[in-house]
Amino acid sequence: MNKLRLVLVLQLLFFALWGGWLLYSRNSASPEFYLETVPVDPRDLLSGTYVALTYDISVPKGGRCSSFDKFGPVFVRLENRGKTLNTEAGPVPVYEATDCAKNPPQEPGWVSASLQYGSRGITAVYGIEKFFINENDPRKDSRSGSVAAKVKIGGGRQLVLLGLVKKI
Repeated sequence: MNKLRLVLVLQLLFFALWGGWLLYSRNSASPEFYLETVPVDPRDLLSGTYVALTYDISVPKGGRCSSFDKFGPVFVRLENRGKTLNTEAGPVPVYEATDCAKNPPQEPGWVSASLQYGSRGITAVYGIEKFFINENDPRKDSRSGSVAAKVKIGGGRQLVLLGLVKKI
């Protein structure tokens, strides 16, 4: 009986630490910014309620990005080049992919991605392509291209999806 209690306590401790890490990485001190989404039509009844998203930054074109043709990890620089998007929250600046590197540069603004072969050729996957939501959330009918993604750079240079804002 004592072994069972120990296993249960270890499981609870693991999930508590994991939840704390997720909250910490979401609330890190990095700035929040927006990414423009492009249209995609999700159809998957087994994954639950989610909005499938794809981004302009999924096919990075700036700097050395066109020279990357191998699959695997890559770092992409995201920066504001003056482009804005009209949303329900007002005009917001949109970040764009401007450069790529195999090794993580020390300057801010670099995020990790994985190059994969997708429907649009070689694409960068950031881990924010699906936004899971409550069954009753009115955003469940949102389609990529009709919303902008509010994101920030979290721990490990991973993008963290904070929310969706409807485009006007």
